[in-house]
Amino acid sequence: MSDAPRITGWGVASALGVGRERLRGALFRGAIGIAPILRFDTSSFTAHVGAMVTGYESDGRDATVLCHEFGSLALRDALAHARLDPESLGSLRVALTLGASLFGDQNTENLARSLAKELSIEGPAITVSTACTSSTQAIGFGADLIRGGFADLVLAGGVDVLTPALFAGFHALGVLSEGPCTPFGQQVGTTLGEGAGFLVIERGGLRDATTRALIRGYGLSGDAYHETSPEPRGRGVAAAIRSALDDAGVSETEIGYLNAHGTGTIANDAAEWCAIRSVFGSELGCSIPLSSTKGHLGHAQSAAGVLEVISTLECMGAGLAPTTAGFEGPRPGGPPRPVSAKKPEPLAYELALSSNSAFGGNNCALVFGNAGRAPLDVDEIRPVFVSTTAALCAGASNVEELASIYESNSPPSDREIRIDLAAELPRVDLRGIDRASELLTAVTSRALAEAGLKLKGEARERTGLMVGALRASPDSIERFSSSIVERGLTKPDATAFAQLLPSAAQSACAKALNIRGPQSTINIGEGSGLLACAISAWMLAQRRDSDRIVAAAVDVQTEGVAGGALGDAACALVLGTAPTSVEVVGIGVAGPDHLDEAIAQAQRRWGSAKPPELFVDRLKPLEGMPATSSSFALAHAVHSLRQGGARSAMVASKGTTASVAIILASTEVIHDN
Repeated sequence: MSDAPRITGWGVASALGVGRERLRGALFRGAIGIAPILRFDTSSFTAHVGAMVTGYESDGRDATVLCHEFGSLALRDALAHARLDPESLGSLRVALTLGASLFGDQNTENLARSLAKELSIEGPAITVSTACTSSTQAIGFGADLIRGGFADLVLAGGVDVLTPALFAGFHALGVLSEGPCTPFGQQVGTTLGEGAGFLVIERGGLRDATTRALIRGYGLSGDAYHETSPEPRGRGVAAAIRSALDDAGVSETEIGYLNAHGTGTIANDAAEWCAIRSVFGSELGCSIPLSSTKGHLGHAQSAAGVLEVISTLECMGAGLAPTTAGFEGPRPGGPPRPVSAKKPEPLAYELALSSNSAFGGNNCALVFGNAGRAPLDVDEIRPVFVSTTAALCAGASNVEELASIYESNSPPSDREIRIDLAAELPRVDLRGIDRASELLTAVTSRALAEAGLKLKGEARERTGLMVGALRASPDSIERFSSSIVERGLTKPDATAFAQLLPSAAQSACAKALNIRGPQSTINIGEGSGLLACAISAWMLAQRRDSDRIVAAAVDVQTEGVAGGALGDAACALVLGTAPTSVEVVGIGVAGPDHLDEAIAQAQRRWGSAKPPELFVDRLKPLEGMPATSSSFALAHAVHSLRQGGARSAMVASKGTTASVAIILASTEVIHDN
């Protein structure tokens, strides 16, 4: 493992200007980018303000078009700041990690694919879809690609756009402020925004470039509490912060400034303040300089985290602390003295922490600054094992039945998946659960039960959930869309709105099963489930904030989608550090057209001169299930190893925006009969 990844540049498209120079000048002047919304009519709502990207306030083009344009502007700005010619990227091992949720969009990986194609990025392009923590997680995963040697340079960040449907959904939840939001202050409510931001992250020694900051560490957690509201005591937020500090190898006393999520809503601000006092203590918590930049930039959703990190980096480099716009006095249950001058205040600090939270209880914290970190000792890298697997698809309710489908290599005759989740989880409130959440919860519950795991006490905090998913559940998308058609924009189905995210199934599963450890939802199109397994294995090997992670995938098909006739599917594998008969011995991640490179990486990490004895390919009858097909192949490989058919096996997938390879090996000596 190398030293901390270097940040050599950043770029933005925001309500305070397009380009980092404009953002910097506006921040230092204390400017506010919140204004009346001109892009669409808000006369039927009680809130009328938003934070639109400068120059695009009245642009009514399709959201995906605007997202690409915002992303392109920010990426090119970041490359210029890092003194990188876009034409030179082809000579480097470059990856893209993109935070993007695109509420209700059917194919979230398309944005990553189009941005990578524009810049001729041939490495992996990974989309993280966890709502307001998307870009923060993308930065953490981007740093891991550098640490793990999967890339030499990563463009990490996020993008989002403010649309009428998004505005209507938040309005239905009752969380929008009538005026510009004032986090922690007297005015209650948040202001929606939009924009894009990207960091250029490099390994040390890649080229002669100015190191502007270092990514020291990050942490993930889940609340397992509610679809839209945070856990009131902030336990999940605190867990993410502690995990980030641990990953960074620093104590809370070394943090010189904290950029809070600070949405301005009563529930979120109070929960976050509880978390800060829990981690930093009452005395230090009340004295540490902290602020929220959402009063300047609005709440930019998937781009919020990276825009807040960039704002902090600009101020840190100038010896300043970002301010909380509009704060004129504390609100009960919030910090009494956030940084709140009209302009950023003088402050010298080496390390900063940025925290974000999202729908469904996804939390992420990031530690960055100027101090270095010693490499992790090789002896500290832990072996990772697969303990149990579970599968659900047409004609297969377990891995044994899945094996039969593999052996026959023919489509199953029974297309229907029969689940009685209420009977399986009689004590869990399943009201309002959508199809994707039902499938994922069922398969994860079965995998944990087979492993003999009861998530109580510390086991809840130290169990994670990584999910490969391409889109939100089609039934939730249909419910939300129908409610707008039937009742208008001002009265949409608020429950369905909260389920429009690809991460909704992951959050619902975590809530139902009490999973509170590191969690995320990722997407590379085909192969998403296999990447979830690779990320899980990497995190367990390198980090200490979990003992096991459920690596899962879910597909819910709909009419008009390729392969829709095949129905729905879900798969889960429990990975952990406790020894079992199957070990993960090699992983590789590369670009979508470089499957051979991913396989070679996995082979090198395994350290064996011989290729694996068994190669398990995607099952052709299930190829219409892009997120789960590679997970099924991995589950079948585990089953084959346990049956004694081979000592080692490889599963590899040429995904839509990345290629992934995983090698498994039996830990038991297999004797010939």
